[in-house]
Amino acid sequence: MTTPDQPQPPSGWGEASEPPRYGQRAPGGEPQYGQGQQYGQGQPQYGQGRYGQRPGGAPGPYGPAAAKPGIVPLRPLTLGEIYDGAFTAIRHNPKVMLGAATLVLLVATVLGVLVAQLIVPSLTSSFSSLAAADPEIADLGFDAVYAQVVATGLGTGLTILVAQPVVEGILTVSVSQSVIGRKQSLGQVWTRLRGRVGRLIGWALLRTLASLVLGAVWFTLLVVVIAAFGDSSVGGTVAIVLLLVAGLLAAVVWLGVRVGLVAPALALEGQGLGSTIGRAWRLTRGSFWRLFGIYLLAAIIIGIAANLITYPITIIAAAIGGASESTQVMSASTVVASVLSIIVSTAITTIFTASVVALLYIDVRMRREGLDVQLAAAAQAPDDGQPGAGPGPRPGPPPGMIA
Repeated sequence: MTTPDQPQPPSGWGEASEPPRYGQRAPGGEPQYGQGQQYGQGQPQYGQGRYGQRPGGAPGPYGPAAAKPGIVPLRPLTLGEIYDGAFTAIRHNPKVMLGAATLVLLVATVLGVLVAQLIVPSLTSSFSSLAAADPEIADLGFDAVYAQVVATGLGTGLTILVAQPVVEGILTVSVSQSVIGRKQSLGQVWTRLRGRVGRLIGWALLRTLASLVLGAVWFTLLVVVIAAFGDSSVGGTVAIVLLLVAGLLAAVVWLGVRVGLVAPALALEGQGLGSTIGRAWRLTRGSFWRLFGIYLLAAIIIGIAANLITYPITIIAAAIGGASESTQVMSASTVVASVLSIIVSTAITTIFTASVVALLYIDVRMRREGLDVQLAAAAQAPDDGQPGAGPGPRPGPPPGMIA
């Protein structure tokens, strides 16, 4: 209350109004606790929407999910996706991945065994002359068994050397089509591949020749080291030999990883052998340790699986041969066991390894060249010979891939 000689307070000041009670909103103020929007109103309830989704259908913090028209998502792949994609490729097209691949390897193995019989007599004679020094060993007839084993190994090694790159090419083409959701017959795969078969076989022969040259150079160095230091310092000689072994192993691993993508590049891109080797070298630059780790783990998986399957075959063959006193039975059981073991181990190794390498090739190109964009476009185009393929233009294949 004011007296006449006191100034009037500014508008809005005067006497203080009664303070708001608990739960009431002050004039012009913010809503108090318990007023306005109740708990749970205007907010998404538990179970509404999915975890990680943004309101209004906005893209999440990691962007939209990658397209997956086939066996793997069209983006850079993880380790698990590569191995899972390799197994899925086999299930997606088993007639080509299992049937055709195994059939080609079976024919190559049988041809190798037949070729091996041409040199069995000469090998038997050589082993017999070596065993003549010990009459007890000569009476056991092991010379014929050893001759069969050595001849079978040499014969099948030569035929599989030619057949394996063809199988790898077939598997690579099938996997590349499964990536975009296409399941092709053996005839369609062969149509895409046949112009590259000569280069694939040439690469296999060149790779084998390079391995032999590298081994010969290493063995020559080993002989020189032993001859130079063997008598003077045994410890030093052993140390140098260990360094040579480590150097050979490092060189083989490094070169193997750097040129590991040559075969799928030859099968899918169709360039010359020299340019494809250079391209594979560039594609693997900066990715050595990742590729090496994937190759190493794949080799371990393959080795365990092959041994689990072939070991019982060897045991059964040894039991059959040991139960018989006939040299012919021992030789026959040895040949049969060798053939079955070679077919099974080669099929497992080739099918799984070729699938992993093909997916690694596609993965590296998606990382370096954005191949996933072209693959997504190719997946939308109808394939010739497939349902939905009709006249008229269709998008071409991704750059560097088979038409």
